[in-house]
Amino acid sequence: MPAIQDSAAGVASPGYRWYVAAQVVSIVGTMMGYTAIYWLALRIGHGDATVLSAVVAAESLPMLLFSRRAGTIVARYRAVRVVTVTQALQAAGSLAIGIPLLAGWMSSWYLVPLAFVIGCVQTIDVPARQTFMVDLVGRADLRRGTSLYATVTGLAKIAGPGVAGIIIAAAGETAVFLADAASFLGVIAVLVLVSGGIQHARAAAAPAGAARRFRWVLDLPPGIRAAAVMALLLGGFGLQFGVTNPLMATRVFHLGAAGFGLLGTFVAVGGIAGNYYSSRRDDPGRSEFLVWALVFGVAECLAAIMPAAWAYDLSMIVIGAATQLFAVSATVYVQQAAPAAQRGHALSAYNAGFMGFVPAGAFVVAALAAIAGARWALIGPGLLVAVGAASILAARMWPARRGAMVADASTTADRL
Repeated sequence: MPAIQDSAAGVASPGYRWYVAAQVVSIVGTMMGYTAIYWLALRIGHGDATVLSAVVAAESLPMLLFSRRAGTIVARYRAVRVVTVTQALQAAGSLAIGIPLLAGWMSSWYLVPLAFVIGCVQTIDVPARQTFMVDLVGRADLRRGTSLYATVTGLAKIAGPGVAGIIIAAAGETAVFLADAASFLGVIAVLVLVSGGIQHARAAAAPAGAARRFRWVLDLPPGIRAAAVMALLLGGFGLQFGVTNPLMATRVFHLGAAGFGLLGTFVAVGGIAGNYYSSRRDDPGRSEFLVWALVFGVAECLAAIMPAAWAYDLSMIVIGAATQLFAVSATVYVQQAAPAAQRGHALSAYNAGFMGFVPAGAFVVAALAAIAGARWALIGPGLLVAVGAASILAARMWPARRGAMVADASTTADRL
């Protein structure tokens, strides 16, 4: 990977490479954990999607409920310290699942509330890690640093689901959760070591009024509002693969745990390609994320009609690439468009759109699968994302086109 190494050298602060290297191990474990918890939920529910959708919803609900408070925390404290604490708490969450499984016990009444607690930690962790990247590489190299970080850690995402599937088939979910907990130790150690050399990018915490101004999507500036709306449609409904992939694997293609794990691996392959392409581009314009959202919606509709597992796997590559290109371009746009003192609140509001509506979306997608079948659980969200992106693009293009038409008419009238 010489191209990635050369590009990384151009943006790396003293702690950049250490942080990325540690995150590779951590993300392998995280992706293993995601795969295992969804498979465990499906097993506990005896193949019914109700428990599975409840776990997905519980894990994502805190992003909707507590994103404002998370933005206040990120704005008030140094991001490196916040990330250190949240990584330690996520390790504890994996142990809280692995230890009962080791004792031979697990219940949906325990798993669903625990998923909610883990989601509360992730609500703070996500904007904190995004803000920490600004502290680590600076605003000038933000897109390149973010894209390269996502590309390298995307390599870990390839391994995670596939390894999880193999371990589940060989030793059960217990070993996966214990390994996930151990994977956080390296990144925690690196964060402690580099924390002294990280300069805080924000000179002051956000004023109290800022939290009130960013309490919801309608309060955001127009450009950030558009990103949040598309994040809501894509994250809340389009990216319900925690629900749809297990159903497609078991009901449509009749795959086992190993085959199910590979679905996530192909998504990660596409994500790496998308992130690497993004790292070679300039800063995103105000409409780039809409284009990638449109590509995502079309690709998801096409994935739903694939006749065989191998064809579905290939479609997951396209979906993975479009997802990461949307996420990078939208996140960088929000980070650059928001004032420095309000960046934590803007990112929390954006993330609330991206992950806060996953609970509602999970139940909607599960209900759609129960009524119309697993394939329609992909087609419906895909159409929603595609139509939403196309509508916002058209609304943005029309004023410019109308202005050009008026200018042409004025020029013609002057000539006459």
